[in-house]
Amino acid sequence: MDELYVRLEKQVPALRLQIAQLYQSFDRKFHLHGASVPVTFGMEQDVLGSYTPAGGSEEEHFHFSLLYVASYEERPVSNEDRLDVFRHEYAHYMQYNMPVPAEYTWQKGKHGSAWKYCCSLTGAVPTEFYRAGETLKKQDYEKALKNPWKGTMTPVLDTFRRETEYQRQKNSRVVFAQGETVLHPKFGEGVIQKIDPKEGSVILHIQFRDKIRKIDQKWLNRTRYKSARGI
Repeated sequence: MDELYVRLEKQVPALRLQIAQLYQSFDRKFHLHGASVPVTFGMEQDVLGSYTPAGGSEEEHFHFSLLYVASYEERPVSNEDRLDVFRHEYAHYMQYNMPVPAEYTWQKGKHGSAWKYCCSLTGAVPTEFYRAGETLKKQDYEKALKNPWKGTMTPVLDTFRRETEYQRQKNSRVVFAQGETVLHPKFGEGVIQKIDPKEGSVILHIQFRDKIRKIDQKWLNRTRYKSARGI
């Protein structure tokens, strides 16, 4: 595997250039910044690619397995299949970084209707799993995005579940940094000493002039905390 990695690693510069050019074209079209997100590579056998949003100890990045996006004798990869993996992950990036019309948010999940909607914009195959030759077929995005709900209450209940999950994920995402200076209308200026991510919330330990206060990030966002760096 080490010898194979050395061989495939030589393709990384070309792959980075291809990803950058593709993502730059999407950025211009959708007014996003996906091309500026770091890209890493590995040798995973069970995943083609992934997009990780920033949160907790995770840095935002794209990641791709060279076993699938690079080409070698034992596994030749068509350019269309490679591009589909890149489009697939950019669609995930779009889920987190652009508003999705309400009519396309009925299906929960990482590969739900919101992601499929983004696939329809990037041209990615709207399926969770890789299928050889699928990129050559005309994709029926209308069918993939069709709402299957029949009852009158189910969509309402599903909307509530989706909103609850969205708020939980949103409240768990760290939006400040340790050492960052923040301003509060009552306590004045303070410096974040510690960040304590929890399930559904983030507790910030902030050193104000009088003492260190523990404040839930959800409350800080609602009261319009402003950081010195303009977040």
